[in-house]
Amino acid sequence: MDALPRILSLPDDQICCFERRSIVPDVTAIVTCMTDAERPFLNEALQSVRNQTVPCETIVVALESNPWIDEVAQALPGLRVVRRPPGWAGAARNSGVEAATTEFVAFLDGDDVWLPTKTERQVAFLKSSHRDFVAVDHMLMTEEGQVFAYALARHLPMPSAWMVRRHTIISHPFDPYVGGGVEDGAWWLSSWNSVCKYRLPEPLIMYRVRGQSSSTASPSKRRKLAFARLSTRPTTRGLLLTGTYVLHRLGQRPYYVPLKSWDLPDPPRAAR
Repeated sequence: MDALPRILSLPDDQICCFERRSIVPDVTAIVTCMTDAERPFLNEALQSVRNQTVPCETIVVALESNPWIDEVAQALPGLRVVRRPPGWAGAARNSGVEAATTEFVAFLDGDDVWLPTKTERQVAFLKSSHRDFVAVDHMLMTEEGQVFAYALARHLPMPSAWMVRRHTIISHPFDPYVGGGVEDGAWWLSSWNSVCKYRLPEPLIMYRVRGQSSSTASPSKRRKLAFARLSTRPTTRGLLLTGTYVLHRLGQRPYYVPLKSWDLPDPPRAAR
């Protein structure tokens, strides 16, 4: 009984933090940081997890030889670090999923940023619909953090936008031997008939377009880099934001459309 007056006497911000910590999270944010290139952006990514309107467990997956990740963890109570040998991003995400214990997992690259209601909107969707997978849309920002365009996200959302039931991703893990920026696409196609993928067409993450990353060589990434360079001109940035916003609004659908070039697996045949 003596604890109650002490809690009520705390400042409002501390009462809020006390209440949030007392709630058992439904979601684990799995933040991958397998290279030093994410280090300048990692704190912003982790802060975006802490700013979520529903509490999240947080796991950072880093190289076993990383000399600075413990310093980051010490500044953020509750953060768990999973160290692993060098490997592709899919293998790193698998390690995070194995370490998680919550009903849902959500991936976040160490240089991207979630908007505050991202996990709340996804958890509400998955719980109310009893689905296994939902992704949100994203905006593009420069390496310096300036938003310059809305992404269309009609075919394949980036993993930082995904939320999946943990048992689903355990049953359908990433291929640890596929990398080079195509591991998410490989998972998307291989699980096409086994995992129903739903879209929440709200731009709730910011994807950082960097000059050097695992996907730099892809045509899609080269286009994003070209737009990012154009956006440094004030008038061009305004046009990009306006034009892509209109296109995004026109393309809002609750599902993803496969590209004709995709070699999708044949659906399983019904038993006779």
